[in-house]
Amino acid sequence: MWLRDVKKALPAEGWAEAYLRELDGDHTRAVRKYLDFVAEFRGLSPEELAAMPLNTEEKSRLGRAPSMRSTPALLLTLDEMLEIRRVGRILMYIGEARVERMAGYIDGYRLCLSLAGLKDEEYLRFERWLQDTSRVPLGHTWEDAFLQAAHGDHEAAIHRLLDCGAEFRALSSAC
Repeated sequence: MWLRDVKKALPAEGWAEAYLRELDGDHTRAVRKYLDFVAEFRGLSPEELAAMPLNTEEKSRLGRAPSMRSTPALLLTLDEMLEIRRVGRILMYIGEARVERMAGYIDGYRLCLSLAGLKDEEYLRFERWLQDTSRVPLGHTWEDAFLQAAHGDHEAAIHRLLDCGAEFRALSSAC
């Protein structure tokens, strides 16, 4: 609620829609604007956080008994990709099947892992494997290479990436 009540930067239609409109559809700049707010919020001191007024809904949440459910362990990036492949519903994870959205999802996922203090060296090995096996030519991104191989079909390019993830994991497990 800090974004809405304190910064006055959470429009009714949601940050993504508003920031995209404000920034002429530039997804990268819209996400960066949002992440700038996230960084600012994370930089608040405990005193600043404690001084923030709470609305009724937030106060009621604080009064709830703690949940007895365990928190699931964080998955590394390749695990998340394999879960997307297993479920088979790309739309559920990234909305419209576009390689840019999938790349953004992966980058965001990796950033979250990093902010949580986790190193995801397996994904770096996967990226090197894509280049070593010539699936992604040196100096290119998986988005460009797989989209070209799929003749412009974004969903097919994403499935190709997910299939490569499964192949890489199978090869890694066999070693």
